[in-house]
Amino acid sequence: MREHRHHCRVDCEENCRLYLEDWYYPAKVKNISYSGALLNISVPHTDIHVGDNCEFRVEVKPLHEYSCKVVRVEPSSIALTFNEIRKL
Repeated sequence: MREHRHHCRVDCEENCRLYLEDWYYPAKVKNISYSGALLNISVPHTDIHVGDNCEFRVEVKPLHEYSCKVVRVEPSSIALTFNEIRKL
């Protein structure tokens, strides 16, 4: 299958939190690029759907917050595309 990504992805293992409405999910960034990220989520996430707007924060200094849209949902991971990146 042909690769459709426009940016190189970097593997990582950074802890983060995925925020969706009034709830958050502890997660881990598995890989990240200029346009999006793949998060590993080990808790049930049946209320996360493709097209949902969300945010996630990486728990390293300096703290960054990413405004995102969900583009893929799998049993243990969520793929996101970035709308905005803010340095906190």
